[in-house]
Amino acid sequence: MNKSGQTTGIIFTDDKQFIPALTGIRAIAVYFIFFKHLNFFSPETQPGLYLFVNQFYTFLTFFFVLSGFLIYYKYHGISTLNKTKLYNYFINRISRVFPILIILISITFFLGYYHGLYSGRQAIKLYFLNISLLKGFSSEYFLTGIGPSWSMSVEELFYLLSPLIFLFIKKISGLVKFVILFYMLGIAITYLFSLHPSGGFFSDHFFMMNYTFFGRVFEFACGIYLAMLVKGKVKPLFVPCGGKTILYAGLLIVALSVTALFFIAVNNNLRHATDILPGILINNLLMPVGIVFIFYSLIYQKSHLQQFLSGKLMVALGNSTYSFYLLHTSFMLSYIFKFTGRNILLAFILMIIISFIFYKTVEQPLAVLIRKKLSKK
Repeated sequence: MNKSGQTTGIIFTDDKQFIPALTGIRAIAVYFIFFKHLNFFSPETQPGLYLFVNQFYTFLTFFFVLSGFLIYYKYHGISTLNKTKLYNYFINRISRVFPILIILISITFFLGYYHGLYSGRQAIKLYFLNISLLKGFSSEYFLTGIGPSWSMSVEELFYLLSPLIFLFIKKISGLVKFVILFYMLGIAITYLFSLHPSGGFFSDHFFMMNYTFFGRVFEFACGIYLAMLVKGKVKPLFVPCGGKTILYAGLLIVALSVTALFFIAVNNNLRHATDILPGILINNLLMPVGIVFIFYSLIYQKSHLQQFLSGKLMVALGNSTYSFYLLHTSFMLSYIFKFTGRNILLAFILMIIISFIFYKTVEQPLAVLIRKKLSKK
């Protein structure tokens, strides 16, 4: 129960507050992204269905909002800039993200070099850009290596800046200023790179708005706002409704956002609606609002959806989504297709199983080991 006596989906343990439904929903979001990348439908014979599913990239927004929420919810204390808290925070983030990222990128480029996809010098250059996550700032390189890992550049910049962001954000006005500031910084950086173009870095404003933290900042801000609301640090900007009204409103906004992106793509003969400004506005500004409503409902209101996403199976699948996300377009998919004859549904099921095994045997043990060895008390 929260202070108002409202039922919550938060589980209190000895060392943390866990919201299982927000872990479970990660699995749903990443599975939508899987089917965007491995579209069931043919662009030639089923163009409408193909184009609709092709807009499922918008479900990445769930992860950006969730990151904003979870980092503030769990680590807002780093705003004190206490050295031990900062050190442990960065160890936690590094142990969570980099071990399997480095392993999988290393395997990817070794196999690429072995099979003659890259020359030695090219492999070294691309390997560095991928390992450092600098590729995420370049329209020329952002899809190299493990393509979807460009989004980790967005996430990692947020993790790096979070202590300073939380230091200055105390009220809603601070959150608004934070969003405006980073939009302005993104525009300024893009302008500077336009004067001296290099390697596709900040190549244009559309790239900046779609693929960098500077353009996706509002999504993180929405998550931060929700965490501040849950922590009781701000008042709600919307009236919390009884029943499941907020959940239905959130689901409706998400459905309308995906539908609007589809029609924008159709009417402008585009593969991705976010190639033009109206699509960017829907993806980056409207979609996050619907997600905040859904998350609020999953935290505070009992529903069949909350119950389903909080179940042991969905939480287990949600925990393995990072492994799934990195593996689902990698060399692992190539090997799966080799033995399944490009059966997408079978590949999907096998990828879930392989990702879960990888999480249990590699991702989780490495993260625990690094935290145990390097964290300070």
